[in-house]
Amino acid sequence: MNLRARLQALLRLYAEVFELDGCEDEAVQEQFRNDLRLLIADYGPAAVEATLDDIPDNPSPPLAPP
Repeated sequence: MNLRARLQALLRLYAEVFELDGCEDEAVQEQFRNDLRLLIADYGPAAVEATLDDIPDNPSPPLAPP
C-alpha cells in the first residue's frame, strides 16, 4: 500500500472513531499520533506533509512550523 492510501485509510479510521467517541478520548488521540509517527518514520515528514496536502478536503495543519 502506498503512502497516500495508508494516510487516507488512517484519516478515515480516526474520523469515524472521533465521530463516534468524540475527540475527548486521550488514548485515541495518542494512538492517532503514534500511527502518524510510524508513517513519518517510514516515509519522512516532507513526504507525509506533501501527501496530506494532495488529499482533497483534508484540513490538516502543517506537521511542523516552517
